[in-house]
Amino acid sequence: MPEPLSFNPFAYEMHEDPYPTYERLREEAPCYHNEEMGFWALSRFEDVFEGYRSWEEFTSTKGVSLETGGSSVPSMIEMDPPAQTQLRKLIVKQFNPQRVGALEPRVRSLATGFLDQLVEEGECDLIARFAALLPSDVISTLLGAPPEDHDSLRIWTETIMHREDGVSTISPAATEASKNLIYFFSDLIKAKRNKPGDDLTTRLVEAELDGRRLDDREILGFCFLLISGGNETTEKLIANTVHQLSRHPDQRGAVVADPSKIPAAVEESLRFRSPTQYMVRAASRDVVRHGRTIPEGDRVVLLIGAANHDPRKFDEPGRFDISRGAAQHLAFGFGPHFCLGARLARLEARVAMEEIHRRLPDYGVDEAGVSVVHSGNVAGLATLPIRFTPSAPIGAA
Repeated sequence: MPEPLSFNPFAYEMHEDPYPTYERLREEAPCYHNEEMGFWALSRFEDVFEGYRSWEEFTSTKGVSLETGGSSVPSMIEMDPPAQTQLRKLIVKQFNPQRVGALEPRVRSLATGFLDQLVEEGECDLIARFAALLPSDVISTLLGAPPEDHDSLRIWTETIMHREDGVSTISPAATEASKNLIYFFSDLIKAKRNKPGDDLTTRLVEAELDGRRLDDREILGFCFLLISGGNETTEKLIANTVHQLSRHPDQRGAVVADPSKIPAAVEESLRFRSPTQYMVRAASRDVVRHGRTIPEGDRVVLLIGAANHDPRKFDEPGRFDISRGAAQHLAFGFGPHFCLGARLARLEARVAMEEIHRRLPDYGVDEAGVSVVHSGNVAGLATLPIRFTPSAPIGAA
């Protein structure tokens, strides 16, 4: 007899390999109820898709995470239309194709600079030396944070994501890191009011909503959302993609031979190991799914990671295949809360893959040294040790 089905997203075994549990959820309990932790979970693609699309049934206003405790700031991800739509319009134009495309030279310069610092060594932890640094510097620069503060912002963001085994309560260290981010961005907002710059924080300070300027707490919510979303998930996307390509040398060879295949590899990586595994909503009214009634007000976990492995949507979902055309995945969500930074994340991942496979084409991963992060809804690697043939930095050429 199989063990009773149990799903705790904070259990370390879920972080190591959630997919057997996801399969059981989809097949045995597509509308799963965890009475002890007080949430429901939807795991099939169509249910998760509808959960994101239908904000009338599944509201964001009760919070979008399962964690308890910690410091909070107001955020538009905890709003529904039309209020959310108004705020979103202020920021979405900052991530339009033209603005994001204009960032590519900066992203590539950062990527080649970080690789220059390690190419002669022949080995490194790719996360510590590259994947964690690139998105942190990009989003920190975009927000107008001084370069000397980028490391602190990255460390604080990493700290607020960490969770203890099986526990949903935010740790004291994560709470302190959250407060540090709030203090930092509160000071940055004041500085930009006094001395505007060419950055996103300044544009938010100068933005108007219904004929009024945003107040500091509204701007703080944007900054907190962007720094947390822009750091961790893109880092995990870069590392996850390298890891999977290393496990599939034929596909990595195809990417090295033809870099135009890189965007497809990034999309398949997003589907295969989604950096964001779930988001939380609450039932706006009694909702019936698969013969079970989710009572009004109950929390509902929309399992992106499970949906993106649903065989009802994807053939052989457990197979990593960059040729499958996986653009219909839900890694960035869907609907009113579709990830604002999706275009930037794709740009950073593409440039990162181009430069890594141009500069370190023969890398090999030391699987014994690979470890995963322990978070709530963020999935990916904490360490990714690689070895490669040393070469000269571009700057020394």
